[in-house]
Amino acid sequence: MSAATGDVLDRRPRGTARLLGDQLRHTATELWRARVVLVFTVLLPVVWLVVIGFLAGDATLDGPDGPRVMQVVTPAAVAMGVLFACFPTVAIALAGARERGTLKRVRTTPLPVAVFLAGRVGGAAAYALVAVAATLGLAVVAYDVRLVGRTLLATVVTLVLAALCFAALGVAVAVLAPSTALAQAASIAAAVVLTFASGLFSVGGELPDWLERLGRVLPLEPFATALRHQLDPSRPGSGWDPRALAVVGAWGLAGALVAVLRFDREPRPPRRAAVADAGRGGAATRPTAGPAGVPSPGGVATRATAGPAGVPSPGPVETGRPGPLRLVADQARAADRSTWRDPGTVFFTLAMPVGLYALMVSMQGPRSATPSGVPLAVSFAAGMVTWGVAVAAFMNLPEAVASARDRGVLARLRTTPLRPWHHLAGRAAASLWLVAVIAALVLVTARLAFDAGPTAAGLLVGALVLVLGTLSLAACGFAVAAPAPSAQAVGAVGLAVLLPLSFFSDVFVTDVPSWMSTVGSLFPLQHLQHALVAAWDPAGTAVPWGDLLVLAAWAVAAGAFAVRTFRWERRASG
Repeated sequence: MSAATGDVLDRRPRGTARLLGDQLRHTATELWRARVVLVFTVLLPVVWLVVIGFLAGDATLDGPDGPRVMQVVTPAAVAMGVLFACFPTVAIALAGARERGTLKRVRTTPLPVAVFLAGRVGGAAAYALVAVAATLGLAVVAYDVRLVGRTLLATVVTLVLAALCFAALGVAVAVLAPSTALAQAASIAAAVVLTFASGLFSVGGELPDWLERLGRVLPLEPFATALRHQLDPSRPGSGWDPRALAVVGAWGLAGALVAVLRFDREPRPPRRAAVADAGRGGAATRPTAGPAGVPSPGGVATRATAGPAGVPSPGPVETGRPGPLRLVADQARAADRSTWRDPGTVFFTLAMPVGLYALMVSMQGPRSATPSGVPLAVSFAAGMVTWGVAVAAFMNLPEAVASARDRGVLARLRTTPLRPWHHLAGRAAASLWLVAVIAALVLVTARLAFDAGPTAAGLLVGALVLVLGTLSLAACGFAVAAPAPSAQAVGAVGLAVLLPLSFFSDVFVTDVPSWMSTVGSLFPLQHLQHALVAAWDPAGTAVPWGDLLVLAAWAVAAGAFAVRTFRWERRASG
């Protein structure tokens, strides 16, 4: 009797509070496994704070009596952490749940959809709290940033309202995006654009007037400004900023309204390209292909020959076993197609370098120069192209190959004419083509917008630098991917390495302390940037033999390590 009673008690419906607690734990665990969330929510603001601390130290803004730089940078870092914790995280998680059919299955469970959404938002808010605590703790301990007790209530209310606002905007992006990939690209891209448009990365600099006016009506700039006032010990009052609260609240209500009106539990139906092709009459048949462009196990490509009026002939015609060049070219085309179909890759490797280049040169002035006399328009062009090469070769290329390994594609190559080196060579060729597009876009922008750019000889030397730099960074990326347990870990580790190293390598900042430059000189990223500056300097092209030698050494050393340790099969789950 007691056993039966206990069984009945165990099966009673759970209360709302317990259901919400379960969802919060599930979301926290899910976000913890997504290492890139930690990179954006915790590492990015902390790295930004540390880098500015290295660059500025105890410097002040607006003269000796102005506020200390770190007292101003800390609120910007806090705002950045809240934004990335609540906006892209909620958008990606909710879009993924809808695409996997999780939201549809929720209707058959005792879990209300509102509790499911609250769990996702609450989990993101918990990571925002971690980001705020880590940033403020580091600022207070390492940089003597002062917290203001009289504005504590206003600060807490502002943080909570901003977290809810960005979470609501994340839900709006999730319900509008047709796929998880597009939700991820749109939310992260929008967060990055918001960060720059709101002046969070322009400490001591001046944004263009039109961009500054735009930032005032977006939610991040009022939020960051309110935090800066609340953490300013010299500013009187209790810290309440009605205008900032109104702007942030209005954006939150707009996001919530879009979410309510467009919320759909069902996954979006896929586009039926195959059905459309069949409706045209089916004039030809394609050879069977495996995952990621891998040919069919038989190794013989076939093609149906079309007769009059598009009628296929009775049987296929053998075209023979494809040669190595054909296999590599097929892999390169497959990789190129996947790149252009991925909105995130297009944004971070193409749109972001070009946009940041135009913004940074506009802020500093196109006629400004580095301490060595190189025009900033040329130095920043080299830095943004270096960033694009790093994203394409150091992050995206190894992550794509590791993803193929996780799916078992690399292991199945043994049953096809395609060998692993065909796959890698095709991917590398696609990366080189992408790098060429990045460099062309940045240099065309430099010429058209700022009347700056390399000579013909500089273009030739720069092409050599880009080839060697791409191969070197790709080898380093594979060295990181070799011991990584998954493709997700490859992306997170790559981003965690690339972000701080970029500040040490003159990618985003051209005038760093000598010790930071010395540290950066140990790695290939700085040598790629310096080699491009030497090649593209309009005052005279120089062949940067020393930088090329370092790039070659890293390519050989990292490539040898990757060859010896890279796993071609996914790691068995233990």
